[in-house]
Amino acid sequence: MGFDLNSIVGFVDEELICPICADVLEDPVQSSGCEHAYCRACIDKWLLQKQTCPVDRSALLAAQLVPVSRLMRNMLSRLKIKCTFSPNGCPQMLALEDFRTHVAACEHNPKVVVLCNNGCGMKVPKDELARHNCVFELRELVHQQIKEISELKERQINEELLVVSQRRELELLQYYIAALRSTNPVLRNIGEQLDRFSLMQWGNGLPLATVHTWGSLISTPDTAMHVMVRDGLRSCGCPMHMLNLMVDRCHEDRWPEGLVTLDVRRENHHRMGQYVTRLIPPLATGKPCVVVLGSDNTHMPENLRPSLGLVMIFVDGVDEVQQEPLPDIELS
Repeated sequence: MGFDLNSIVGFVDEELICPICADVLEDPVQSSGCEHAYCRACIDKWLLQKQTCPVDRSALLAAQLVPVSRLMRNMLSRLKIKCTFSPNGCPQMLALEDFRTHVAACEHNPKVVVLCNNGCGMKVPKDELARHNCVFELRELVHQQIKEISELKERQINEELLVVSQRRELELLQYYIAALRSTNPVLRNIGEQLDRFSLMQWGNGLPLATVHTWGSLISTPDTAMHVMVRDGLRSCGCPMHMLNLMVDRCHEDRWPEGLVTLDVRRENHHRMGQYVTRLIPPLATGKPCVVVLGSDNTHMPENLRPSLGLVMIFVDGVDEVQQEPLPDIELS
């Protein structure tokens, strides 16, 4: 493609005309052999079919195309071209290098997009503005958006079903590996890695918590509380194959060495505030409950760091960490 010869103002030297499209050269290149010049787009398309110069039929490859001479570039830069929409009233006389940019945004282009001035705020081609019906167009837009929302909801349901199916398959695999751990050290290591990954994935979906009163910790819950902890873990999606392990670890007997008695907890009280804790649904009694996961607490000393995770029940003094809202984004 080149610049329309009929839109050029004044005389055009024949050396500036593309032999393929017969218009004024645009983004010109020339053969390093015969020195004939062509529009870049025209010669690229030509060479897909033939590897010869379209003027003298001499052999020509894409690698032989080079920029045109400075003289030719200067001659092209002196040409002026009328806007494509000059019949619609555009008076501009443009340098060739400015032509495409101007035409794309020319206010005399009947297809240029403008805002409806009747208040609906929709963008409409200028030549369709007189026929534009705000109510009809907005109704069509709403119908289209309803259709898109319906399709997105259907896609979401399908994705959720797929996730549930894959989660079940993963849990079956994890149960199978758990059954084989005692007989194979390699599988024991793989199983432990899968356990850590499952708890990390689950924990990432739980809100962070802040413990204000470590003294309200219930370290030896009774059987009824164990049942409530199980219900709370299940309701927030704890991996099924890890449920029994996490329920067992709501008692101090299953906690790290630095937490197993009231005395050692008092000694380590100054460090316990460094735990990253995550909130799970409170027990039926209303008591707050948090999980402490090993993946969140790699910064803690070994005697305070759980290998996988543990559950802590409090009388009170636990709050969800409020996330700062995202800044409003102004739409232009």
